[in-house]
Parts: sequence; structure tokens; C-alpha cells
Amino acid sequence: MSMQRSRHQILYQFLPGNTFDYSDKRGIWQVNRLETTDASGQVDREYIVDRVFARAKNWEGGEQGFTSNKTGHYDFAAPEEVRARPFPTTFYCTSCQKAHGYYSADDLSGKNQALKCERSGCNGDLKQYQFVSVHSCGEIRRLYPRKCPDHGDQYIILDTQDSQRAQNFHWRCNICGWDTRVSYSQNCDCDYVPPSADDPDDDKMYTTVHRAGSTYYPHYLTTVNLHASGIGHLRGSEDGSRKAIAKQLGLSDSPLKSVDMAEGIEGAEIDDDRKIEVYQTESGVESLDEAEDWLREHGEIDSQTVGESISELIDLKADDDSFEMTDAGDELLQYVLSLEELTAHTLAELEEDARQQGFPRKADTIATYSDDLERLGLKEVRVIEDFPVQTFVYGYTRGGREEDEAKLNAFSQNASSGDGTPIFVDTSETEATQFDLDPAAVLLWLAVNIPETSNKRDVRGEITLPELPTDPSKADLERGRAAIEELSRAEQWAFLLNHLDPVDQYGRFETSTDDTVEGKVTKYVFEMLHTLSHVLLKQASTISGFDRTNLSEFLFPRALSLVIYTNNREEFNIGGMTTMVEQQLDDLLGQARAHGNDCMMDPVCSQRDGACLSCLHVSEISCSYFNQVLCRDYLFGSRPNTDRSIAGFWRL
Repeated sequence: MSMQRSRHQILYQFLPGNTFDYSDKRGIWQVNRLETTDASGQVDREYIVDRVFARAKNWEGGEQGFTSNKTGHYDFAAPEEVRARPFPTTFYCTSCQKAHGYYSADDLSGKNQALKCERSGCNGDLKQYQFVSVHSCGEIRRLYPRKCPDHGDQYIILDTQDSQRAQNFHWRCNICGWDTRVSYSQNCDCDYVPPSADDPDDDKMYTTVHRAGSTYYPHYLTTVNLHASGIGHLRGSEDGSRKAIAKQLGLSDSPLKSVDMAEGIEGAEIDDDRKIEVYQTESGVESLDEAEDWLREHGEIDSQTVGESISELIDLKADDDSFEMTDAGDELLQYVLSLEELTAHTLAELEEDARQQGFPRKADTIATYSDDLERLGLKEVRVIEDFPVQTFVYGYTRGGREEDEAKLNAFSQNASSGDGTPIFVDTSETEATQFDLDPAAVLLWLAVNIPETSNKRDVRGEITLPELPTDPSKADLERGRAAIEELSRAEQWAFLLNHLDPVDQYGRFETSTDDTVEGKVTKYVFEMLHTLSHVLLKQASTISGFDRTNLSEFLFPRALSLVIYTNNREEFNIGGMTTMVEQQLDDLLGQARAHGNDCMMDPVCSQRDGACLSCLHVSEISCSYFNQVLCRDYLFGSRPNTDRSIAGFWRL
């Protein structure tokens, strides 16, 4: 049987191997195949395959089905239709409770398509048990009814003992009372043991309801679509990385594609009156341009190329064995795309548009938002009409989603219409709101929390932050702020880029030890940015009119930027984000600061991780990092009853 669902729903709810409750009470089904169309022309295939293959091969629990890093081995498939079959195929009679087991959907169809009780004289309707057994290798099975030694399976029922816990269930004969426990934990008959298992005997199949989160974890990769923008060729190359870094450091005003590493930049502005003076007094100087050349030759203008400046400021490895430069460049390429090539509107542009259209009150309201941004350490907020987000689903795990808890499984080659191992794709352009943090405010916050950032022996590169006490006074903060503002834009961003290590979509920090300045800066910046993203997403759902599950996040940690975008593909772009920013940005930011630290589970939540369902967690549809690496302390500061001591970004 086939069923139609939107592509968005398929990617999050109806992937091959997953189970679902069919609408209209038609039982429990399992997806076995997706009818798809070829999406390879919409994506940067080599980049995605490299990311997926590297992730699979570095999965600590091992992987299954990822046998090649060649693009031709994979089928980039856009889902169009779901095909599914009944599962689990173990039923009970709604009249006499007798258990019925069938080997497969085909066995069920051949023996009892009418779903009627097979016990003589009953003929009641059959209904599925909702329980399945799963294993960390990826196996999923139905329950297998046992037989009474004297009466066979004719009177066997599942006795739940009025419990919701499967380990309390018994198979019982309704005639003689014989019973035996349901095998809550059983051997899978495979030899797989996850690295996290202390004892191989502890890693067995376990029984739970089919819709429990642990029965199926899809694994996603979300990225900005550079392929459609025409700058995809820069991805993964040192040249593209340096161009993106040059833009982020403010070393070139040229469009990204035209950035020239040999382009000259000036370390200091020269006064026009001085040029005129040279033009009038120096023989052989016949124009203002020649006057500028004369000043440069005589050392009054300190000039170097873009490439030389990057080499002087940035300490990232770029050899064949390192991905530091290309990884940083890829993230910044995506960020620069959001600035240069998308239809985006800054607050200043929204204000100007409102005045030109004859809405002075709206314009005046937008003009007041700059004070709100400054108070919260934000540099800019912009609305994007066509944020080109791509989501790729490349595999799944059962029993756990952490690297050491389960085997990562690729989808079967029979699970899509194309040839090869499927990677399911959803590509769309959607409206979004982008929030950029002020780098100077972030650097001040880092200086307070990480004293080593002021030590030349500990930092990477030549730039250090001011030395500040752990409990700074107002005067200390003003002194630190002044020292940071003396740094040029290029120097501020260079410090951040030198100390921000890669963070993949699982929130795993690629650091050798958290005791390094790099490890600490990465942890602080990413967890603060991710926490801020969740706080804003929750508040935006109440203001924009979008349901919370219809909003998602995308982070650019190295650019100190986050994007909240709509993932609701069923509706056209209705401008809800623009309306929210134009009319209610102050409410959004005010509520985020006023209520972002509220949690019904406090003080327990604060004493543990500072993040839970009651405060920061959102739907996994909305969070690419599975609600990991979150903590309210990074924004609001640690409470006295915790073992952490973090000065909050919003408390300085």
C-alpha cells in the first residue's frame, strides 16, 4: 500500500525502516521504500559524499553500508511517495485476547488478510501489539508469542501485569495459567557490541513501544546550498577558504568571487590634504594618484596584500593532512553567501523602506531596535527571503544516537527508485531571520571567562585579549572593552578564527583537550551561540505565528551568526519573519532575556546541565545538534548552587 506525504514530513517521520501509526486507525506500518526523483543536479555531490563518508568512517560504533567515497556509489534522492507494509505482524484478538504471530506482511496477507481471530468459535477482530524489540546493530523484530506445553498457542495471551514496562510482561495460557516472561532482553544473534557497553552480555535486544525515540534515530546533514549560487566551486579549496576569510576579516571590498590575494590593502588612511600637499610640492608628481604612490614609496602608507595579511593574522593549517583552513573557509563561504547573494534586508534597509512607503511610525519603531541589539551584544539582524537550506538524510541508528552507542546504518539500495546507496535530499528556499553577534562583545566575554586568552604562550597567533579578573568591576570591563576596540576588525576576527575548532552537526568538538585555549573558546562560543539560538527560536514561535516545529536553526559559529528559518514546506512564504522583525523585534529580544533563564525544573536543571525539556530543548526537527551542548549558564551566568562558574554573556 502506498501513501502520500510531503517531502518535509517524509524526511523527519517516514524514512525507510521507521515505523508509524497509519491514519484512520489502520494499524502500525513500517516504511520499506521511498519513490524518489533524481536530485543530484541540485547538490554539490562531492562535498556531501566527503562529509557523509568521513562521518561514517569515524563513527566509533562502526558503520554498515558506507563502502565508497565515490559520488557514483550514492543516489541523491528527492522523496515523492512512501511505500510501507504492516509491522509488527504480531496481533491480539480484541474479543478473546489470543495472540497471533505472522512471519511477515506477506505471510499475514496470505493467511489472514481479513484480520480475524483464528481460534475456533471466536472470529474477533485482530489488532497489532505496539511493541517491538530493537538492537544497537540496527535490527528490529516483532514479539514472538510462546506456546503452552499442554495447549499450544490457542489460548496464549500477553499479560502486561498492568504495567507499562516490557520487562514485567508475561505470555500466559488462559486455560491452565502457564506463563513465561516476555524476552525483554534477548540475543540478537549478531556479533556487534557498541564501544560504550561495559559488558558484552549487557548489550542485548530490548523491547519497547514502536514509537519510542530509541527505536529509530535518523542522521542528518544540513548545509546552505552554495551549488545554486554559483560559488560551489570554491568549496573545499584553499583558494575558496582564503577568499572567504578575507571577506570576514574585512580585507577586501570586492565580491567574494573577485577577491584577489594580490590586492593591496592599506594599514592606515592617508589624509587628502597630505596628498594635495605632495601633489603641489613634489616635482614629478602630476596627479593625486601619483601623490598616493609617492607617499607609499616614502613609508607614509603601510601597504601589504590581502594574502600577506591573512598569512600574518591567521594561524590555520592548510596542508594535505589538515582540514583546518578548508573547514573554516567552507563555513565562512556559507555565511558570506547569506550576505552577498541572497535577498536580505538589514534593519537600516527595513527602516528606509518603511519611510519611502509612507509608514513613518513603523520606521520610527525599527529605528529604536539598535539600542536593544547593543544591550544584548548583537551587531545586526537581517531578514532573508530566500535562505537556500539543504537537508540530507544518510542513515540511521537504533538503541542510541551517540557515536559509541550504536552502529550507523546506510539505507538499503532498494529503499529508493535510483541506483546506489540513497542519500535523501530536501532542497528549498525559505524565509529566515539572521542574528549576528558583536565580535568585540564576545571577545570581552571570553577574556572574563578564559584568563589564558591574555597569555601569549597559550594563545594561537599573535593577538591576545586583555587580562581581566574573574569577577570584574565596571571599571575593569570598560578597560577591557577599550583594549578590544583598539584592535582592528581583522584582528578581532583573526583571534576568533584562530581559536574556533570545527564542530560537526553532532556538537562534537574536534579538540585534543578541552584544557587548551582553543578547546575552551570553542566550547564557550558554540554553547553560548547554540543556547541563544534555542532561546530565540522558542520566543519567535510565539511571536511570528509559526508553530515551533515549523522553525529550525542554522549556525555559523565562526561568523558568530545564527539563522532561524521556516521549515514548513506546505505553505508559501507568507512574510511572517519580516513582520516579526519589523514590528516585534524588541518584544522578541526582551522576552528572550526576561524569560530565557526560566525553567520549571529548577533548581534541579541548573544543578545538572542547565538545559532540559522545560527550558531549552526543542523538537529534533528544529535542532541539528539533537539538543546537545546547551546550557543557560553561558547566557545568564552560573547559579550559586551549581559546580560551574561561568560569567553569562548577557550579564556583563
